[in-house]
Amino acid sequence: MKERIQPGSIARPVGPYCHAIKVAPKQLVFVAGQIPIDKDGNIVGVDYNDRIRNLQTIDLAAQVRQTMVNLKDALEAAGASLKDLIRLDTYVVASAMNEYKTIGMKAKHDVLAGVQVPGATVFVAGLMPPDALVEISGIAAMDE
Repeated sequence: MKERIQPGSIARPVGPYCHAIKVAPKQLVFVAGQIPIDKDGNIVGVDYNDRIRNLQTIDLAAQVRQTMVNLKDALEAAGASLKDLIRLDTYVVASAMNEYKTIGMKAKHDVLAGVQVPGATVFVAGLMPPDALVEISGIAAMDE
């Protein structure tokens, strides 16, 4: 059982999440940080014909969607689903901050399809590999 906690003494969340989740004893699934890589090992959303490589041709929404699909696939391989998430942390390259606030968050929440989960969004100097603009990790709690 999962109970969403919204304390009256704290302002309502500014996004589609809750402040806390209380879970009964369950089996936990920890998903390592996923990046926008497809099953063939290619970084999604990168135009490799861009010779300047100034990151202006990276499709952040495509990267966020692929990263969320990878997270979803990892959860499903463990017998869990997005609905079992109890924590979701997102790391975004700082140079993509403004685009993430508009396009990236929408792409993430489109995949979540109404699932509200606490977590953090952190803007970082860079990720590995360098063409990845986003990394997302999660924790799920599922019935045994």
